[in-house]
Amino acid sequence: MKLDFALFAIAMMVASVGCAADATDAPDEGAVEQSEDDLLKKTGATSSWSYRGLMPALESPQLTVSLKGHTVHVAGFLPASFTGRLPFYAKTETVGSRTKVHLAYPIATVDPNGTLPSGVRTRNPEPYAYSVCGGDNFHATNTTGAFGGFPFIEYICNHRDADGRVRSGIAFHGPITSRTVSGTQYWSLTRGPVSHACNRMLGEHVLELAHVIGFDRGKRGTPVSVIAGFDQLQGKVVDVDYPATGWTRASASESVVFPTWQAVKQRADGTSALDFPQWACETSRCASMPANARDPYTGAAL
Repeated sequence: MKLDFALFAIAMMVASVGCAADATDAPDEGAVEQSEDDLLKKTGATSSWSYRGLMPALESPQLTVSLKGHTVHVAGFLPASFTGRLPFYAKTETVGSRTKVHLAYPIATVDPNGTLPSGVRTRNPEPYAYSVCGGDNFHATNTTGAFGGFPFIEYICNHRDADGRVRSGIAFHGPITSRTVSGTQYWSLTRGPVSHACNRMLGEHVLELAHVIGFDRGKRGTPVSVIAGFDQLQGKVVDVDYPATGWTRASASESVVFPTWQAVKQRADGTSALDFPQWACETSRCASMPANARDPYTGAAL
């Protein structure tokens, strides 16, 4: 069944540190019929989510945040004990005797016209070499943000910018925004300059990110490099097969475009299709997820 969705923004308010947004929902611009099991449902404030995909935890992972390209790029080594097959969206290279894995995910960056409650203009994290320094695995929606129970992977803790401003609470976290289908809300990422400091991600992607860097087991210290320009891999711009909103992607000829996976795939024309609902689900509902629609190793439709 072909489905059309209208994305809508959630009204926002921001704390003086970190990346907060109000959980109040804006009116939906349209709705269609769809089984509630087909998407990541926007449920309670303290939902518990599970990652059940194929990616193993990587050794020596490093993250690169591109403010211009709206991507976070993960690079790390396969553990020697890994004997499985990687999913279709992972890219690899041989470094000495090791296999290095590359992943890329779409993110949101700062709305350049946003302001904090104090009236100070919002801004992106300062390009710098940071590291994962705090956060939690199940960050509940609260008075400062619609975090939805997804991981909150903090990488800026008491950092002093070049102008003397001290910043904290900047993280990778769930998408904040959502879409409504037949009166029910589901998490949905706007990949563009829409946040107030943090890097929003699809819920399923931040679950996988937490897993591959060991954050879901309490690991901290993963390096996070924030860069102002496009990230590059083997001389080409790192991009992700995910729609852009409010900014211009690099040309396909200049880019290495990573495939992506979702609970439901968003097409460029605004329609959606069932993708990998079994790989990320609310823990209490994982057993009821419909079958995945694509081959996990090739990405081909089943």
